[in-house]
Amino acid sequence: MTKLMVALLGLFYACLVWANPVPFVASSSPVQGKMEPLLSWFTGEFSSQEQAGYDPRFTSAELRLVEIWPGEGPFRWVYAEQFLSERAVRPFRQRIYRFSPLPDGHILMAELTMPRATDFAGAWRQPELLDSLTPQQLSLRQGCEIWLTRQASGEYAGHSKVGSCATDFGGATTLVQYLWIGPNSVRLLDRAYDNGARQRWGSPGEGYLYLRKVSKGGGEQGGVYRGWRGNWREKGGGGD
Repeated sequence: MTKLMVALLGLFYACLVWANPVPFVASSSPVQGKMEPLLSWFTGEFSSQEQAGYDPRFTSAELRLVEIWPGEGPFRWVYAEQFLSERAVRPFRQRIYRFSPLPDGHILMAELTMPRATDFAGAWRQPELLDSLTPQQLSLRQGCEIWLTRQASGEYAGHSKVGSCATDFGGATTLVQYLWIGPNSVRLLDRAYDNGARQRWGSPGEGYLYLRKVSKGGGEQGGVYRGWRGNWREKGGGGD
């Protein structure tokens, strides 16, 4: 029971920390890129159930990612939702990630929050719930951006700048977020430190490992939502 509580607290701390979001205003940029295969890899249904099965420090959680608002400005956008495997109707984290390519080859991943996030719970399977949401309503978690680069192994990896992502949760003052994205996995690792550079909380081990779930037909699960009043298109399927 003690190990389970530690795992749950670690997951709770890592996912409920906020960094004083500021209003986000969409900006224009001449830089536009397809950012593939990153965005194809960072969509779909993922689970940490396998990791939780062999490592008691972790609890079974789900990650759902769906690309939204295609063609909206120079960016690409992904709606993300996380929930415990046994509590699908109560997500513990909801975010929208904004991706943009940089001249130096990095891909900048900005983290944004939405007003009344609970109103959009379940949007990964009912994307019409996002019809009332626009980029102008989002708030940027300033200083928490992640710079992603393609590794020799083929996966993407990056982290937020040390000391730039502020938090006042759990006795910590700064948060460093690490992210690895592969064709069939997403690994998330958080480390929170106080002013004395002592770690106050964070993900166990090397972080939560979410593996891509496979549909009953054997195909990968993922898709793109075509806008505020658009429709849902399965990847590889027809449609506009």
